[in-house]
Amino acid sequence: MTDAVRTEHNTGTMTELNASDPVQPLEGIRGRGIARWAAVAVLAAVGLGAIILSIGYGLGTGTRPGPGLWPFLAAVLLLGATAVVAITDTLEDYEPWGTESVRTLIALASLVVFAVLFTLLGFTVPAILLMVLWLRMFGQMRWLHAGLLAAGGAIALFMLFAVVLGVPMPRDLLMTPLTSWM
Repeated sequence: MTDAVRTEHNTGTMTELNASDPVQPLEGIRGRGIARWAAVAVLAAVGLGAIILSIGYGLGTGTRPGPGLWPFLAAVLLLGATAVVAITDTLEDYEPWGTESVRTLIALASLVVFAVLFTLLGFTVPAILLMVLWLRMFGQMRWLHAGLLAAGGAIALFMLFAVVLGVPMPRDLLMTPLTSWM
């Protein structure tokens, strides 16, 4: 945090930076500007990509929603939030790029991989892979705990959406043989 000297003027409070402090509050302002617009561009690209993919899954109708409806609505909300970010955010809200930025990019890339694998393998295998990655990367869980939680979570979500709610999904590599008797 910088040392600052506060002085009162007729028009309000003004903060002057202490010259002995080498760190300025907007250090790397060019990098923060790049980070701001990179964040907007990435969010917009993810939102547009999700809209395109969700339409491909089918939106369904008002009485029978398709598997792409909720991803479509989430993507529309993401684009709306991106517009708000582009308009209202200031440079002080952004940190320089570092390891956390790389983890965020890995998380976004893993969602794209999930969407591609979902169409090829069904839900459970990509969901298990995504959950294990995120539980390890963000939750810092051990491999065994992450694997067990991911497998249980993926199976529970498949049963909820495909069996209980009847949401049509692509043929699932693991669950279709197990649930074909239902």
